[in-house]
Amino acid sequence: MEYGEYLEKMTKSGEWGDHVTLQAAADSYGVRIFVMTSFKDTCCIEILPHFEKPKGVIFLSFWAEVHYNSIYPQGDIPSDESRKKKRWWNFRTKH
Repeated sequence: MEYGEYLEKMTKSGEWGDHVTLQAAADSYGVRIFVMTSFKDTCCIEILPHFEKPKGVIFLSFWAEVHYNSIYPQGDIPSDESRKKKRWWNFRTKH
């Protein structure tokens, strides 16, 4: 589909993210995204930001055609209290 049509579709509630949205997140936040999937032939996918060296990494799991989940190293799960106090995102605007 054309890019404008894609953007319109993705603004609707309930639309699923895809590789394009993961690349946009990697570029926007400057992080490497590592996705472990349920596909036999592509069990691991790495998405790197195009414009800068990665500042960190986000781990995701993807159960094919069902759902994405975030993954944390064992013992490294942020508490509810720390999630309330610290934002992990950094919105940047370009002028």
